[in-house]
Amino acid sequence: MHPSVSSIVSILFLLIGAVALYSMMTKLGSQQTSHPSLHSKLHKFAGWIFIVLFLVFFIVMLGRLRNYWEELPSRLTLHIVLALVLFLLLLVKVTIARFFPSLAKNLFLLGLGAYIAAFTLVGITGGYYLIRRFEHLPYIYHAELPEQMLDERLGKELFISKCSTCHMLKDVMKPRSEEAWEKVANEMFLLAEPRITADEIGQILYYLTSTHVPKPFTGSEDASIVEKHCLPCHEAKDIYEKRFSRAAWMEILEEMNGYGPELVPKEKLPEIADFLERTQKLVRD
Repeated sequence: MHPSVSSIVSILFLLIGAVALYSMMTKLGSQQTSHPSLHSKLHKFAGWIFIVLFLVFFIVMLGRLRNYWEELPSRLTLHIVLALVLFLLLLVKVTIARFFPSLAKNLFLLGLGAYIAAFTLVGITGGYYLIRRFEHLPYIYHAELPEQMLDERLGKELFISKCSTCHMLKDVMKPRSEEAWEKVANEMFLLAEPRITADEIGQILYYLTSTHVPKPFTGSEDASIVEKHCLPCHEAKDIYEKRFSRAAWMEILEEMNGYGPELVPKEKLPEIADFLERTQKLVRD
């Protein structure tokens, strides 16, 4: 269930609960009501709809929890606690109403407690989602994310939260070709599943291929080989300030070839290494 759908249904859930609570308050607390039986029927009808909607939510959210592998965030932990409290309150209330009529005097307080729990429950989930959407911020939820929902900001948040548990992000965020990012993403998905889902890795891949790919070379034909094959991803000072032997440059270039073979072709590696070795000698001399 998408958050936008569950938020709308949650509001309906609270409205139905409010009807059930108000009808009982009217019957028990108003001296002017002329149709107590009508309010009882309305309370019973709205109450059962309230319970059915809650059970549907309960089952759906249990399924969504399967996608969590890491420790639950505090907001979700509170959400689960409130859901369990609400479940128990409703169970006790229905049990008393069906089997223990002598305890009926406690039903109103149980119903009031259930509605307060439900209102808080919806507020920290549906309310949070609506605030994020109003502020045009991405909202991460652990469920299926269709391809048409690819969102660069959502991918960034998932990249930070998922990838930082194993990697230093500054080491990961080196520009690579789209093909290289896809290869890395597939490898990481196979390694980290089920802590990360296929839909989440798709969002991360979308973010990386939108923001961290090599810049197209726009120089002239007589540009140096480093300008053509290295500067699309790196700053010139980051390359020319390094001092390595030719063998060390070859190791680095072979790694770059692994990231983007179409940008740093294998047959060009010796030529690039020779150029870098000559350049650093000239600078040193």
